[in-house]
Amino acid sequence: MAVFDQIAAAWHEQTGVRRLAGGWLLLALLALGLSTVCALLLVVARIPLPDAVASAHLFRSSLVLHVGLAVLVWFLSCAAAVWTLAAGGEAGRWRWGALALSIAGVLAMCLAPFFGPATPVLSNYVPVLDSRLYLVGLACFFGGVLLCALTSISGLIHHFSQGAVAIWRLAAALSMGVMAVAFSAAVASYAAIGMPADPGGFELLAWGPGHVLQFVHVLLLMGVWVVLAEHVLDAPLAPRFWLIVLMLAAALPALGATVIYALHPVASWEFRAALTRLMSLGSWPAATLLAVLVLVRVFRSRSGNSIVAWPLCLSIVLFLSGCLVGAFIRSDTTVVPAHYHGTVGAVTLAYMTMGFRLLPAISGSKLHERLVRWQPLIYGAGLLILVAGLAWSGLLGVPRKTLHIDVIAEYPAYFLAMSLAGVGGFLAVTGAGLFVLNAMVRLRPVLRFSARALFGQPARAFSIGTLCLTVIIGVFSLMLPERGAATQVAGPAMPHGQLPRDELAQRFANGASLLAARQYQAAAGEFHRVLELAPRMPEAHVNMGFAMIGLQRYDIARDSFNVAIDLRPSQTNAYYGLAEALEGLHDLEGALGAMRSYVHLSKKDDAYLAKANAAIWEWEEQLGKKRQAAGDRVAVIPENGNGTIAYPIREKKIH
Repeated sequence: MAVFDQIAAAWHEQTGVRRLAGGWLLLALLALGLSTVCALLLVVARIPLPDAVASAHLFRSSLVLHVGLAVLVWFLSCAAAVWTLAAGGEAGRWRWGALALSIAGVLAMCLAPFFGPATPVLSNYVPVLDSRLYLVGLACFFGGVLLCALTSISGLIHHFSQGAVAIWRLAAALSMGVMAVAFSAAVASYAAIGMPADPGGFELLAWGPGHVLQFVHVLLLMGVWVVLAEHVLDAPLAPRFWLIVLMLAAALPALGATVIYALHPVASWEFRAALTRLMSLGSWPAATLLAVLVLVRVFRSRSGNSIVAWPLCLSIVLFLSGCLVGAFIRSDTTVVPAHYHGTVGAVTLAYMTMGFRLLPAISGSKLHERLVRWQPLIYGAGLLILVAGLAWSGLLGVPRKTLHIDVIAEYPAYFLAMSLAGVGGFLAVTGAGLFVLNAMVRLRPVLRFSARALFGQPARAFSIGTLCLTVIIGVFSLMLPERGAATQVAGPAMPHGQLPRDELAQRFANGASLLAARQYQAAAGEFHRVLELAPRMPEAHVNMGFAMIGLQRYDIARDSFNVAIDLRPSQTNAYYGLAEALEGLHDLEGALGAMRSYVHLSKKDDAYLAKANAAIWEWEEQLGKKRQAAGDRVAVIPENGNGTIAYPIREKKIH
């Protein structure tokens, strides 16, 4: 039996599953539609129109809601629908309660901006609105998804006990296991740092579970690719054993997160770096191998013109381009969103393509063939153009999470790059909107059926549960401590957009004090948050570099000093730090050049000028000895030195 027929049979034969999965799909579609509206605001704000007036607060709030709805709610609601269909069985009270909890949570998230202060916190992976209503809503949504996974375990065990299980069910089972690891990571982070008291705390809280969730999405993406590829080929994609190996290879690295939590404190630099390496090294190899296999099989087949083949291949190209762009990330520029728009867009396009194949079986109505053919291509092509535009502007050094008005004067080429991104963004938004509208129209019979289930006799517990959960959310919101909304003010002294001035100044001062006290790990954490708030602040890049020298991470220090010099070529102490970083990397030639630049730019009364000249003397002498040992006859002519050695790191100049 074809995979789509299997899923359709599971839908029609099990009434409870049909109602429950319909509710998860409805939640997913609503989230995608609302995130598309937020994306439209972001695209408009990013278009480089010099006379445009944009609100930084609106931009940041829209960014938080767009990411929250598009990456968290849309993806995880689709995952819950897949888990529900894969498990089958009857929909008991706990399974309906999971959906009710998630719906109540999403409603709270969407209403948060309209009830009390809600400061946008642009933390990585899980940006939030610093509002107790939003935070409780987000927790309720995650709780509902986790409960859906837990209540689906028994059904999947039953299917596995019956013999051979479809690969898409295996992907669903593995993704549920990784979801449990992500939840455990969230609990461990919360136990370590508690409720965040400042924006930097949200970053720490989300860092672990945010990285693990990427493995959930990759597993489900691979499962969808297998389903679509076998539909195109009308034959198995590969021997079952090798597909199982690929799925396990995609899931097992997620267990490394448990080791990282055991080895490193949550607030440490090693913890953050280890999770980043885990994701960058473990999340893509299995998916890339499967992607190459699918491309080879599809292009060798005679089904290249299939209505599914082109969107499938475009999803793979998006994923591979996102991984490729990610290899060029060096700092917090728009290369970062270019990377994740490629990978995230690949997952969304795969879900869209599978959705169009399933809708006729689910709803019993035919789809408009021309729309089904062109909508995925419009969305996918738009995302590719968007990725190209963001990557180009990022290579120019344009920071992310900022409005175009912050950088127009400094980057003339930014007009063309972000205009390209604007065109791609509008195409992607159009494609997403067409999918949501078409799916909602075709799902009307199913939605009516689900609505009767929600309010009819079989689901009184659901309605009562929703009411109780709403009351619980309100009670928890009152119990949480009041969270003040920091006013975001733009001023002539802060050319980085509208930023939380108090937090920026406080964190910079804390980092400088910690650096002077040689507490390099803690100082790096403070300056990391400063750079999130002000990515174009050269002084912060310099001090991050000195912190990395203290940790003997000379490669990262070198990159930090180079970024500071690119941002402000007259940043004198960046050349001093660059020289010491290059010395740590045993590049004395480069260190000499950087230190000479420091001497050239320094004032005559600079307190560290003598130390710089001494370092130049010492390095020239070392290079001279090496050249003489190699047979070169070189006359070493030192510059004005006084015989002293370079000052130790505790004496570094801190700006």
